[in-house]
Amino acid sequence: MNEPLPRLRGIDAFPVEEQEAIYLALRDNERFRQAHAAVLKAFRTAKERPAYLAGASYADKSTVLTRNLDGYFSLKKGPGDAGKAHSAKPLTGLVSPHIDFNRGKATYAWAYRELLRSGLADLTVILGVAHQGPRTPFIVTSKDYGTPFGPARTDEALAQKLCADLPFDARADELVHRTEHSIEFQAVYLRYCQQRLDIKDGPAILPILCSSCDIFGNNPGDRTRAFLDRLSDLLANYSGSICLLAGVDFAHIGPCFGDKEPAVGKFLEKTIREDKESLRKLEAQDSTGFLESVQFDDNARKVCGVSALYAFSELHKRLFPKSKGKTLHYDHAADPAGGEVGFAAQAFR
Repeated sequence: MNEPLPRLRGIDAFPVEEQEAIYLALRDNERFRQAHAAVLKAFRTAKERPAYLAGASYADKSTVLTRNLDGYFSLKKGPGDAGKAHSAKPLTGLVSPHIDFNRGKATYAWAYRELLRSGLADLTVILGVAHQGPRTPFIVTSKDYGTPFGPARTDEALAQKLCADLPFDARADELVHRTEHSIEFQAVYLRYCQQRLDIKDGPAILPILCSSCDIFGNNPGDRTRAFLDRLSDLLANYSGSICLLAGVDFAHIGPCFGDKEPAVGKFLEKTIREDKESLRKLEAQDSTGFLESVQFDDNARKVCGVSALYAFSELHKRLFPKSKGKTLHYDHAADPAGGEVGFAAQAFR
């Protein structure tokens, strides 16, 4: 295939070869090729990646969005308040959900309360999940991420340096950034925090989508190792403060995710235990142990953030070996099509 495979609901139950055959058949016409070329050209020439889900998954007006996000702190499952600004040690890492705000709102509040308490780093490296089946394990863009609060500014020079010396083209499937929500939701929250902290000249981000295409069992793959080596070298020599941010969800179980049994009872309880075991591995900066905790049964619970969390944990261990992780909140929510999705908030200092 020459293009990333889009994620279609229910299609994940098919072998990848059948998915590719279906997609190729659907797109094998001149009209599709012309439309795709036009979208690709428009995206690559734009300075900013527009807020794709504004007005759909969240409010497109900054005043309304501010009011909504403010309200998440006082939810029954929330932390109670936003905390006192700059009252905590700086964060070195943060794990946040990427489920829609409506279902994950309390957990988002737990995660970003820590960012408000610690303040923003000069650079936030956002590791999101590429749900559309790209051909490379990492996809980098140098475009700013648009939000209703204004753009989250990408460190373009750093993105270019990262892509300049890799054994694969980390921009070949850059178009997957256009509609991917896992980084967009983090960009929205970062700009919200910037507004609450009254920071005029916003810190930079480095948006990276992660794919599990190279992960086989407990082996992350040579391209993954090369990418993490290159990125960790660049970050080790970065002149400012850094925070690593993973926008991920955990287990996806139930009939809509290919399971035969409903996501209830002992099945759900077992899944929650396994998610929490993976969280403990992340707290301990045990990237290998985390991978094993997911892959021991070929990721039967379908943790969609495997590659992003492995990259997060491995990078964090290299850059901040003395930092400690803490799970602030874990929750799960129903999928409208019949299933449950797990997600969590973790902070590292």
